[in-house]
Amino acid sequence: MQELRLLDPDGYVVPEGRITITPTTEAKARADLRSLAHDHAVQWAFAGYDHRNYRIVTT
Repeated sequence: MQELRLLDPDGYVVPEGRITITPTTEAKARADLRSLAHDHAVQWAFAGYDHRNYRIVTT
């Protein structure tokens, strides 16, 4: 099975940013991770984080 990981701008995996996927769940998982990136960036805005600098990688 594949896994999607959300990486912050520094390259670290965001807590709760790992989701095991199947072909039918990948689109929803990516949408959930984009939402998580936005929430995480808001939380860390004082450090200059921006949700556009997060990456989703497949492992």
